Amino acid sequence: MPQAAILFSDDLWLSLNMSMDEVVSSMRKEYATKMYQQGKLTLGQGAEFCGICLYDFTALLAVQNIPVINYDPEDLDRELAEWA
Repeated sequence: MPQAAILFSDDLWLSLNMSMDEVVSSMRKEYATKMYQQGKLTLGQGAEFCGICLYDFTALLAVQNIPVINYDPEDLDRELAEWA
């Protein structure tokens, strides 16, 4: 499995005032939500990347005002026309 390392200066690490697990969790969530927003990860992949369940990932997206459903207005109009 690929791994990545990020180096922090001692001063930066102290200013974060977080445990290593908290930093890793926070970074994973930030990255996964951005990648989901850009269409690079699915909901399931985002949840897996964060190490959380799908429900918690959708809640995380909601807190950050990132839509869970990206529906093209033209697609919606087309589907509504089919039902009319």
